[in-house]
Amino acid sequence: MLLRRANSELVKKAVEELALEFREVVILRELEGLSYKEIAAVAHIPIGTVMSRLARARNQLQQRLANGTNEEHRYEADFKPVHSG
Repeated sequence: MLLRRANSELVKKAVEELALEFREVVILRELEGLSYKEIAAVAHIPIGTVMSRLARARNQLQQRLANGTNEEHRYEADFKPVHSG
């Protein structure tokens, strides 16, 4: 449960850090479940722009989440107790 909540916070933070034009299409697609055509109508942009922005937003999210996960593990490693044997 704690891990799921931590992952959820990482995703939320990564989405919030996206530029508005990318955040808008990600939220409309992934959270609201709109089709590309519906997003184009709501955002008043061509469907090709929807597709491009989603691809770029997903790439940015993937990079940010990978970096956030790596930083989290690095942080945890810094504070693990060292056992002398």
